[in-house]
Amino acid sequence: MVLDPKTCRSSEKTMELIILLIILIAVFLYVMIRGAIDEKRQKKKYRDQLKALYGHFPDRTYSTEELDKISRYYWHMREKRTGTNEIDEITWNDLGMDSIFERMNFTQSSSGEEFLYAMLRCPVSDDRDGTQAQMVTQIDYMMEHEKERLDTMMSLKELGHTGKYALSDYLDYLGELGVRSNKVHYLCILLLLVSIVVIFVRTSLGVPMVIATACFNIVTYMKEKGIAAPYVTTFAYIMRMLHCADKITGHTFGLEMGDYIVGLKAKRSKFKDFEKNSGMVLKMNASTGNIDELLFDYIKMLTHIDLIRFNKMLNIVHKNKDAIIGLAGDIGYIDAVISIAYFRAALPYYCTPLLQTGHNSHFILSEGFHPCIENPVANSFSQKRGMIITGSNASGKSTFLKMTAINAILAQTVCTCTAKMYKGNYFRIYSSMSLRDNLANGESYYIVEIKALKRIIDAADAKDETPLLCFVDEVLRGTNTVERIAASTQILKRLSQREIYCFAATHDIELTHLLELDYDNCHFEEEVKHGDVLFSYRLLEGRAHTRNAIKLLEIIGFSKEIIRRADDMAGTFLRNGEWEAI
Repeated sequence: MVLDPKTCRSSEKTMELIILLIILIAVFLYVMIRGAIDEKRQKKKYRDQLKALYGHFPDRTYSTEELDKISRYYWHMREKRTGTNEIDEITWNDLGMDSIFERMNFTQSSSGEEFLYAMLRCPVSDDRDGTQAQMVTQIDYMMEHEKERLDTMMSLKELGHTGKYALSDYLDYLGELGVRSNKVHYLCILLLLVSIVVIFVRTSLGVPMVIATACFNIVTYMKEKGIAAPYVTTFAYIMRMLHCADKITGHTFGLEMGDYIVGLKAKRSKFKDFEKNSGMVLKMNASTGNIDELLFDYIKMLTHIDLIRFNKMLNIVHKNKDAIIGLAGDIGYIDAVISIAYFRAALPYYCTPLLQTGHNSHFILSEGFHPCIENPVANSFSQKRGMIITGSNASGKSTFLKMTAINAILAQTVCTCTAKMYKGNYFRIYSSMSLRDNLANGESYYIVEIKALKRIIDAADAKDETPLLCFVDEVLRGTNTVERIAASTQILKRLSQREIYCFAATHDIELTHLLELDYDNCHFEEEVKHGDVLFSYRLLEGRAHTRNAIKLLEIIGFSKEIIRRADDMAGTFLRNGEWEAI
């Protein structure tokens, strides 16, 4: 049988097309499978990194702009809260709390880091509703269950970060758009349909109408899209939050997480309509250039269907703004809980604080240390009243004050103290420590200092059941000796009243005598050995009896004559209480 050459050529072409199609399908499948394998490998690599990070501190630092963005959730919530216990700006900056936040921030999402920051700014004043006790249980759970911890972190990682602005800022920007009507978009669709109908009735009139309507619709679409497009980022993050909530609630947890999962599911269920409209809107700013997408883009220009759905989503956001913030808070909460678990694991030791409302006669800290200092020296105390701390320069006074204040904040926020035991009241916490001149407002150091102290006095005068815990470093250092000691005595006397614990550091030994009936005296001291000053950084009972300012001059290299005469003058004053004329 002889085959027709044309038939052979046709069969060959068909075979070539089939082979080409098979090759294309194989390439497509290879790319898909390879992509899936690479994605799986990257996820496993990141999961392994999270596993290895447990027990270590993060090494990331944040810029001022990043910290400002992270703080936005706190400021947003602060506007809605009244009468709550908060760490004010002076205290936050005095204690270097940004560094504490960086030290414990293992969060994987914007919602998490914003919630953790807000948590540190808002110490609780009681635990009548049991939320703090529940959080401790959930922190312990995440520490003990590695798989659940890592599964949750991977879900939070997919949520990721919002970008340039915080979610609350994006929602505020959406608020500026207001409620947008779809009437103009429905009108565009109606005009297009009418124009098409007219073509079949009177072609000569219908064709120009279609062209004119198409031009009108496209121009209107481009104008409206230009307004809407920048806000799609907010919708995208909200959708990621919904998917993240689905994944978290889909994980298997123990009973310890039961209430949290129920609450998260309830908040998630309010956004079913939002999700229905999301697919087309989220692609508003994305185009791969495919022929089918280009065709669909023209359909959208003519019909405005994505803008209609955008406005529907926008209205849902306006009606549910508080619910969105609440959902972000719930997701941020679990991210923060895991972050606290990581923070605990990185510490050499820690304790869960023992706190009570009202006025407790003892404030106890055992082996407390500063979490940001490498190889810190731990200190302990048991106080029924305030403490005046004296000691030489660089002996550890300021670090001790900060360590105590930081532990008080950590106790009432993340239920974790860098100590072997912490026992005391729920406190209102204030400080006046690392102050500076305010050149912008034309205020000297002294003016800045007395304003900082006045706010503490005002807090002491306020009618509040929560005791006051305050920290003052170098009381009134910005003025002359006589007035400093006189005014400091009266200020510290006021801060020695019942339900106030004041920890004050000073170089003025006179204050330890003037106030010894109101404060316990403690001190730090040093040892001069081989021409060097050595510090133990250990808190000791009683007032200081050593000084090192002149000795430091000698070590730095000042002349022996200056050192000798300064030493003689200081010795004469200490013996006689008067300065000798040169």
